[in-house]
Amino acid sequence: MNYCSRENFWLLINTTDPLNQLQWLIQWLQYAEDHEEKVHIIGHHPPRSCLASFSWNFNKIVNRYENTIAGQFYGHTHFDEFVIFYDEIDRQRPVSMAYMAPSLTTSSYLNPGYRVYSLDGDYAGSSFWALDHRTVIMNLTATNLYNKTIFIDEYDARDAYQMENLFPNDWNNLTERLKNDLDGPLMGLAYQYYTKSYAHGNQCDHHCRRGLLCNFITARSDDIHACDAIPPFQS
Repeated sequence: MNYCSRENFWLLINTTDPLNQLQWLIQWLQYAEDHEEKVHIIGHHPPRSCLASFSWNFNKIVNRYENTIAGQFYGHTHFDEFVIFYDEIDRQRPVSMAYMAPSLTTSSYLNPGYRVYSLDGDYAGSSFWALDHRTVIMNLTATNLYNKTIFIDEYDARDAYQMENLFPNDWNNLTERLKNDLDGPLMGLAYQYYTKSYAHGNQCDHHCRRGLLCNFITARSDDIHACDAIPPFQS
């Protein structure tokens, strides 16, 4: 995913599928579909961090192979995030989930963290979807205060967000709840987890919360209409 990054200035000369990565991805997704297999996509940069041409074409691929892709897992941002991919025709229908796991590094102003995913097991007919995930953080303040490493179970996704499952529609339902109570405690909790509990939800005002929720539903870079459904900024 580093080749599609906005910092790869060579792409400004030619943005056509660097190193034919998208073509490679299509070939293997087609192979998986033909053999009734499921696929996890694991990369560094989340697709919305890529230049628009790559990001939008990637989104088309995810739409085409929504029944084959069982999950997407990225890093890079250092924050605890998720992103919902939507049908390009029916923008209300979620088709895929991407998770950005928290970083072990503190950069910038964050607690170190890591995540453990519980996946549907390896058996005939398995969905291979993430069933839940648990995030663990190292409390830097307490660690420095007591001069010993202090790990804390920060949260389990289904319990913290009151979700029945972690399928795309479940995450979409969560964002609808967040949208309908943008200044409420659940959105504050989402911000707290976003920072790996370095910051409290009350430190994120209405503008901040709308921006974070916008990130959760924006899978394509430079998608100016991705967040039209979220109530506008308050004056």
